[in-house]
Amino acid sequence: MSEQPVRGLLEILQQIPDPRGREGLRHPLSAMLAAMICATLCGFRGLRATGRWLDIHGVAMWHLLGFRRKPPVRQTYADLLKEMDVAAFERVLVEFSQQCAPEVESTTSDVQVEVWDGKTLRGTRHGEQRAEAILVRMQAIVGQLIASVRIPLDTNESKAAFELAKSLVLTGKLVVGDAAYCQRDTCQQIIDSGGDYLVTVKGNQPQLLRDIELAFAIPEGFSPLCS
Repeated sequence: MSEQPVRGLLEILQQIPDPRGREGLRHPLSAMLAAMICATLCGFRGLRATGRWLDIHGVAMWHLLGFRRKPPVRQTYADLLKEMDVAAFERVLVEFSQQCAPEVESTTSDVQVEVWDGKTLRGTRHGEQRAEAILVRMQAIVGQLIASVRIPLDTNESKAAFELAKSLVLTGKLVVGDAAYCQRDTCQQIIDSGGDYLVTVKGNQPQLLRDIELAFAIPEGFSPLCS
């Protein structure tokens, strides 16, 4: 753990600017955000589920979170999230997770492993339009979120990864991804940015997959025990 004192979740959430007007301040911003975070960590996903989590834990939990009256209804949470500064919210959550992260023993390798993965945001699909998605960067050793970027609706995960790699210095880093990242331009850009990659090969690259399968089909090339 860090030698500096750990700041509480409520204290860190108070750094986020409140987007609501004067008439919308019946409930503290930090209390509402903390309720959603705690409910999600307990497996209660969604705004209605957050309300159920608060009902289960009762008045004592409400007071601990900072509510001064009965917690708000679902629509109040939804209205708040529409106006939230998402970047500020993510920044303080990363700060909180970093101070709580365990210290990792140093190794002889200087390589830092990052896992990149696309995540679809629940409840963001409207009509024929596809749901919103983000590309998440995670530190592999401790499973800690580094950052996330929005995947534009007019592109896909692989192209978003290509653009992200162009904006980063990846020297000394190994990027790990699934088959969506098995694209020539994406892998080349990771190398050009100073990093290396380890990606899954599946049917979206049929010739590469066949070449790998054929390579492993010759056991003499991999085991000295074969006659």
